[in-house]
Amino acid sequence: MTRLANPELPERILKEAEQIVADSGHESLNMRDLARRVGVSATAIYHYFASKESLLLQIKLAAAEKLNSRIRAIDPQLDPHDSLHQLGAEYVEFAEEHPNLYRLLFETPVGSTPLGETDQPVLYYTYYAARNALERMAASNTHLVDPRYGAMMGWIMLHGFCSLLMSESLQLAEGMDREELKALFLRYYTGGGMAGHPEKGE
Repeated sequence: MTRLANPELPERILKEAEQIVADSGHESLNMRDLARRVGVSATAIYHYFASKESLLLQIKLAAAEKLNSRIRAIDPQLDPHDSLHQLGAEYVEFAEEHPNLYRLLFETPVGSTPLGETDQPVLYYTYYAARNALERMAASNTHLVDPRYGAMMGWIMLHGFCSLLMSESLQLAEGMDREELKALFLRYYTGGGMAGHPEKGE
């Protein structure tokens, strides 16, 4: 009689692997150690996940969904400047609260595992949300740069800021604390990376 696969096992494996990455970074994920922690053989893990790379992709997608849920919670009726400000704040907070998941999500390549049809919108949801806010600004003539380029440059700034903030390089360079630096950065980011953007309340 053929043994039926355990329908709960893939989720258990994924949750345990995500916890390892969250605690110690993706470099610490070892398939044999993971199997021991889940209480199965390594062969059982490979039955559900073809490779370590494919497992990391699923963790990356789960991390993206954690961030995306925060972005989806932003009030869609907000002014686009306020919406972009909130998006930036949620992005930075996610990086601070989940530094190892953040690094997996934005600092490791997808690899050779093919993306599913629904994977790209998940991985790039935050980028598209920022571009949408910039498109709304452009429609009201408050942002003069092509929203596609503004979203790309904004993401570069946002990621660079998070990386420097987590390494504490900015704090040492300017002698400012995290909250001061975040407030300063978000005022600039909210303007789509343009000097002379409207300050909050103007």
